[in-house]
Amino acid sequence: MMTGAVVYTAIDISDNQFSGVIPHTIGRLKALYALNVSYNEFTGSIPPSIGELSQLETLDMSTNKLTGEIPYSLTRLSFLSYLNLSYNQLQGRIPEGIQLLTFGKDSYIGNEGLCGFPLSKACPRSIAPIPI
Repeated sequence: MMTGAVVYTAIDISDNQFSGVIPHTIGRLKALYALNVSYNEFTGSIPPSIGELSQLETLDMSTNKLTGEIPYSLTRLSFLSYLNLSYNQLQGRIPEGIQLLTFGKDSYIGNEGLCGFPLSKACPRSIAPIPI
């Protein structure tokens, strides 16, 4: 009989019509290297606790109904090699952390309220830059 905690390294719940908010407790899954919640009906903001997933390499939250700003905490994801936040309702300045600067506009397309690099839409002066 096996005992002990279950360690999740990848979660893919894409294309399932799930709805509601993504819980803040997602940040407790410290061994997670891939998270795909795309093509659902998730609402609310991206939990800043995702920035605590220090092993995360792949993050796909595309094609949902996520709102608010992209949390600055995502700039701490130093192993992130794939990011897709496209086709949500995100707004504000894209954080300019070193790792996030490596992704192209396709990672953010379809969020009419986003501005800043790598998008061609400049941010209004009223939206202050987020410090690196």
